[in-house]
Amino acid sequence: MSVYNNQVKLFGNLGKAAEIVESKAGTVARFNLAVYRSGKGDEAVTDWIPIVAWHDLARGAAELDKGARVIVTGSIQTRSYETEDGVKKYVTEVIAREIGKDISIKKDDEDEVPF
Repeated sequence: MSVYNNQVKLFGNLGKAAEIVESKAGTVARFNLAVYRSGKGDEAVTDWIPIVAWHDLARGAAELDKGARVIVTGSIQTRSYETEDGVKKYVTEVIAREIGKDISIKKDDEDEVPF
């Protein structure tokens, strides 16, 4: 089965700078990406998508500041873990394969409607 059966591309803004951690498995960066869904002004709907990047990609994510407009390509992963209380929790996140700055130019008076 091809890895391309599970592929996602997201355009959004970093909610805050990536958290970078050195682990036994390597360098990992975690951040939430604010992705516009629909609406305008007070009616705007934004989804907060958790992103995980590993190794060199994680080190590169350290260069991105809060609010940076980026494009993330990767795959969706769902995992579970058990808390100290014995409660099973599920997490869905995007494992990034590519992260790049979105350098498209937007004028201040343009509507932010991607569709």
